[in-house]
Amino acid sequence: MRLRRFLLVLVLAGCSPVKQVPVEAEAQALVKAGSPGAVVYVADGGQVWQAAAGQAEPGMPLRTDHRFRIASITKTFTATLLARRIRAGELSLTDRVDRLLPGVTTSTATVGDLARHTSGLRDYLRSTEFVRTMSADGNHLKEWTPEQLIAFAGEPGRPGGAFAYSNTNYILLGMILEKLARKPYREQIAEFGLPDTELPAALLPDRLAHGTHLDGSDGTTDASASLYFSAGGLVSTVADIAAFYRALPPIDYGIFTERLSCGVEVHSHSGMLLGYSGIALVTPDRRRVVVVQLNSSHAGSAIAAGHRLMCAL
Repeated sequence: MRLRRFLLVLVLAGCSPVKQVPVEAEAQALVKAGSPGAVVYVADGGQVWQAAAGQAEPGMPLRTDHRFRIASITKTFTATLLARRIRAGELSLTDRVDRLLPGVTTSTATVGDLARHTSGLRDYLRSTEFVRTMSADGNHLKEWTPEQLIAFAGEPGRPGGAFAYSNTNYILLGMILEKLARKPYREQIAEFGLPDTELPAALLPDRLAHGTHLDGSDGTTDASASLYFSAGGLVSTVADIAAFYRALPPIDYGIFTERLSCGVEVHSHSGMLLGYSGIALVTPDRRRVVVVQLNSSHAGSAIAAGHRLMCAL
């Protein structure tokens, strides 16, 4: 009888093997592909796999708790704050931005247009004037106001048209959030309770991995987060990003929905900025999440790795 029970346990164990996810192999492959370092985080239900490979900076091994500039993944955080205000009845997706922020912009785009990138507003980061201004010594270290960033976008276009990704949209959303909450965006991010996530006041935040451009030159590791504010200014760890994505409310903005080649549907956002790149993906049921962060501008490699890891679950 005991032997029969023992054999039954073996059979059941054989039916439920411990899942193997190639996080170490993916992290190492990203380094071999040219990134100085890579951190990978994968979770499926209660199981978590994470790995780090390469260097945070010359002579310092990269760890899973190193922080990165998460670039446009910031937009998912901003969109979540926006959703809270909408659920509280303080704001509607049909509210016009020129009425919410009089004197800041003459755009008649709605909050929904901003959130879904149909505002017709040009991307301030791509303006010739912004690029010229940032090329001057020291300007990337200065504190910039959201109003100054918006000015680089120039005259607004007609809203409500085709999708056109613009960081200007999420700068304006950050301004709207500050007005409604009567507190800085930085403080609103802190209220999420994520210990390693912030809009940093320091030019060089603690435990920040050193950024690197595609050509191997140094990224602008020390820079004012005010340059990117609520569109791309946050720093975080893979664990914090994963925890945040698993708790996402049901929103259809600040995040993209796609079906991977393996058939898995995910909500995701990627980002690249100042020698950093990464991606975060989560399934609609919030059970499975993948986060990849690189201290290099190899965004395509990060996205491909994120897709492979999600398909491996």
